[in-house]
Amino acid sequence: MPSYYSDVLEMNTLLEVEQYQLDEFEAAIRRQQANQFVMTADTDGIAVWETLVGLNSSNSLDLETRRYNVLARMLPPKPVTIRYLRELLAMLNINAELTVNGPAFKVDVKINTTDTQATRRLNDLLSALLPANLKYTAFNIGQENQTGALHTGAGALVSVQTTNTSRTEAE
Repeated sequence: MPSYYSDVLEMNTLLEVEQYQLDEFEAAIRRQQANQFVMTADTDGIAVWETLVGLNSSNSLDLETRRYNVLARMLPPKPVTIRYLRELLAMLNINAELTVNGPAFKVDVKINTTDTQATRRLNDLLSALLPANLKYTAFNIGQENQTGALHTGAGALVSVQTTNTSRTEAE
């Protein structure tokens, strides 16, 4: 406001009344900017992203899980290597340790969390990315059972076993 309006009561009153609307407008602009990116989107923005990538919007899931589902769907097709899988787990903030036994076609994953959504995201990710001839077992060393005892990796949450298809000499 120019300085010559500083002592005018009408102008100060107008500015006070308009400030509320301008603040709402600024908040709407910031919300729109945040919804342009998956990691900063609110529930309405994630619903739009889910529609864009072809996911069914589920309000029963928390916002973070919905974000990870959208990001997992948007991942570019890359060859799945151990390094790529470890980078992906680190990027998705899943505290997991991978042990790969190539000759035995086996992958062991140790996760240390009490968050069941993170465990489910890990299982979904492994199911989608690992080749069908690999068996994986996920151990949650931070999961508590109903009585409060702490499992130290003795119980497997998921175990998938597939048969190894034999390859011919021509391959």
